[in-house]
Amino acid sequence: MNNRLFAPLLAALCAACGTSPPAAPPSAVFDRYVAAVHAADMVAVRALIAPGVERSDFPGCRPEMDNPTCLAHYIEATVVKPRARLTEVRRRVEGDTVLSDLEVRSPLYEAAGAPRILGRDIVRVRDGRITAFRFVPDFADEPTANFFATLGIGPRARRP
Repeated sequence: MNNRLFAPLLAALCAACGTSPPAAPPSAVFDRYVAAVHAADMVAVRALIAPGVERSDFPGCRPEMDNPTCLAHYIEATVVKPRARLTEVRRRVEGDTVLSDLEVRSPLYEAAGAPRILGRDIVRVRDGRITAFRFVPDFADEPTANFFATLGIGPRARRP
């Protein structure tokens, strides 16, 4: 049965019997995240973020932003607005955590001289929502290291 058809049916049945549908497993939540990014659907991205999500260390977050707003801002600024395309190279799931090795392409990276960057999304999921999210660049990859250096990040960044 098609999951897109099955999920609303299950939710309706559970509502009728007074129970909640089972939470989506971490892999399914990550798949929804990637689909939302590719669709530039920030409403869907925000819906995936748990209210108690860990704080992102994104420098663009302002002190007055709560944690979900900070993470949404990070995702919007780094992959949604730059129209990034995420291609998964490898995925591991360890309990409630998805570790996804990615190749990421974007006009933003291309303009900086990097045809693509490599890195890993580490996403912890609980009750069908993202409770922690981190992207770890692969600084051993030359285009990735060079791109992040233009942002002042990583081993090739110029130090004052």
